[in-house]
Amino acid sequence: MEAAVRSQAWWRLLTLAEPTYKELVWEFYATFHHNSKGNSDHADVVQFTLAGVEHSLSYWEFANALRLNSRAAGGPPLRLDLSDPTDFACQTYFQSICLPDSVDEEYVASQTRAALLHPEWRILNHLMCTSYTPSQGSSNRVTLQTLWLLHAMGRSEDTIQLGSVLARTFIKAAINTTRALVCGPVITALVRNYGVDYTGMALVRGATPLGEPTLRHQHLVARLGRVRWIAGLPQPPIPAEGDQAESSAAGGPRVPRRVPRRAQAPASPSPAPRSPSPRSPPPVVVPISDQLAAIALQNERILAGQGRIHTRLDRERDRGRRLMSGQHYIMSYLGLDPNAVHYPFVQSPGFEDEYPPPTGDGGDAF
Repeated sequence: MEAAVRSQAWWRLLTLAEPTYKELVWEFYATFHHNSKGNSDHADVVQFTLAGVEHSLSYWEFANALRLNSRAAGGPPLRLDLSDPTDFACQTYFQSICLPDSVDEEYVASQTRAALLHPEWRILNHLMCTSYTPSQGSSNRVTLQTLWLLHAMGRSEDTIQLGSVLARTFIKAAINTTRALVCGPVITALVRNYGVDYTGMALVRGATPLGEPTLRHQHLVARLGRVRWIAGLPQPPIPAEGDQAESSAAGGPRVPRRVPRRAQAPASPSPAPRSPSPRSPPPVVVPISDQLAAIALQNERILAGQGRIHTRLDRERDRGRRLMSGQHYIMSYLGLDPNAVHYPFVQSPGFEDEYPPPTGDGGDAF
């Protein structure tokens, strides 16, 4: 994970291990104001109150209060507009962080599944969707803004002003009152850097690790028999039955065994035991290219047979001939020229010899 996140500022933000306090979060969101149309260098872009003290900061000062800046204030300007990254080659970057089998997939904003990403980037996408871009929808999809933020994490030089990212996150969380407390560790880190005493406040909870249900929901748990591990990591060695018995005899970790229930005498003669059904073989994962080749081969076989297809075409052609012959009689009866009518069926060679038009007046035709 640390190798993927090359930006030091993003790594500090993602590794904040702070608890969450109700009073701090309520006061912060109740007084937070973001002037997105103001000058980013002025000290009135971000305003909030902590422990009764008002603060008015710029984007750079706001990130510096969280100790997230890795450059001086006089450096080149960083990207502030996060709503429409039109100059971002999203397809090229998506191919660089997705699984090898998904390189040919086309990236569609807010529709591409996060399961196509490499496991480490899948976890980062989950963290961004649940913490720093809470209004972008489910973490099972990869939005354009989240993909752009992942691109900023993987670069050693900073391209995005983290102060503006957090300011937009806080204002969205303050407006959307249906969501839970957002970015509590970030607020606690901000309070700690300002030297505010928060020891007597109500603690909500600390940082919790990702459990197996969350990892399994993100398709991040690989399984082989009873052995489970995080996808993308090396597969752990699978102990043999002899190794398990030796470790138990040597005082090592004992493997729990299923104890059979005590057999009871049946009241009536029990039926003959069923033979154990053969276990189905494990599914074979076929690459996408091989699947497409198999479909093409199947289509070639269908076209090469042509037995049933030709029989159906012949039947339809005969039906068309009968209909057209009836049209000849009807058109002649009405006094119209049947040769001037465009028929929906293709006339085969010799059609006029097989079904000649009627002669005489229309009354003789019936």
